Amino acid sequence: MLITSFTQKIEDWALKRKRVYQIAQSYYRDVTHRESVLANVTEKDHVLCIGGGVCPFTAILFHEQTGAKVSVIDKCEHCVEKAKRLIDDLGLSDAITVLTHNGDCASFPLNRFTVVHFALQVCPMRNVFHNIEKRVSPGTRLLVRRPKRPLSNLYSCLPSPLLHSCPVTTHKSVRNIGSTLLYIKQGGLSRPVCGSNVNAGIPA
Repeated sequence: MLITSFTQKIEDWALKRKRVYQIAQSYYRDVTHRESVLANVTEKDHVLCIGGGVCPFTAILFHEQTGAKVSVIDKCEHCVEKAKRLIDDLGLSDAITVLTHNGDCASFPLNRFTVVHFALQVCPMRNVFHNIEKRVSPGTRLLVRRPKRPLSNLYSCLPSPLLHSCPVTTHKSVRNIGSTLLYIKQGGLSRPVCGSNVNAGIPA
């Protein structure tokens, strides 16, 4: 995907220039705050981030903002090696683990995670989401980022009617991420947790 290549270039640049890193991380700060409020992420959680890239900003911010332990998987070995070095340099290797793995998490132990986060660039989103949703434990919270409407053709989206009643938080301060949906795995037949927009109480 063109958008993925562009994102990787920005992250590579951020690794080399501290100021660029700070600007890029600030781009995600409000997004992850809203997502952690939406899913009620706390220090008791273990978050799995699907898609981390060279600079796993989301994973870093989830830990910094909530104290949660975070694992990140990415299918690109080159990205994972750079991400590992960044996590070590930041002194976060005890809290954040970065691994090379396909997004569908086949043969990956999912029952230890209480929250699963899907990056906007996950592709194909529909297959990855459904493969993971089938295998996580009941009660697991799944956070799915969705692009702004004008950019939807640039990403692999999840056009599933099953998610229409999910709680959602919108992101007005960033250019490409439109919203994040919360889906909670239920016991037996899975279904989205019902609710409306949860932006009330979160400054826009």
